[in-house]
Amino acid sequence: MSSAVTRKRMTGQDRREQILDVLLTIVDAEGFHAATPNRVAEEAGVTRPVLYQQFGDMAGLYVALVDREFARAGEQFAAGVAALDLSDPSTVFVGTFRVALDSLATSRATWRLFLFPPQGAPPALHARLEESEAVVRAFLRRGLESVFPSTPDPEMVARLLHASGRELLRMRLEDPAEATEERLIALVEHQVGLRLAALD
Repeated sequence: MSSAVTRKRMTGQDRREQILDVLLTIVDAEGFHAATPNRVAEEAGVTRPVLYQQFGDMAGLYVALVDREFARAGEQFAAGVAALDLSDPSTVFVGTFRVALDSLATSRATWRLFLFPPQGAPPALHARLEESEAVVRAFLRRGLESVFPSTPDPEMVARLLHASGRELLRMRLEDPAEATEERLIALVEHQVGLRLAALD
């Protein structure tokens, strides 16, 4: 009785978010191919017509999930970076990596979606990944040009840094006991420290 009342009182936006949460759980565990209309509707406690009313079709549902997760991660990353003291050379890189680790810790399913695109992922996911990676690489390049102005070919170095950071985050997801936050941050601090020492 109470669950029925809850469903009646749920707004369209709340219902939409609930469906997306269910989809993320399924995709995170089994991939997009496992998220059939019947399964998503059943686990969300809605009918298939409600599902289609909210998202049009399954492609629309997948894209809505991708857009939501990228928007959330982008806002979280921007807020974290905005709080950093970017006048400190080491903070540009170490602090930014900490922000990524913090985001990963609170949104593991989202980061798995980004770092390990599941089977059956829609083209929209890969498109958003390319866009976000370009933004991060541009941020790293600006940091290099500001902190290490003598860096040869900062565009290529930014790509190397991005690839290295991505691999460390993947390790954190795959083997958190081995790739602890402390260990990863110490590694990044060491590498940045070596680069700063070379400037003295």
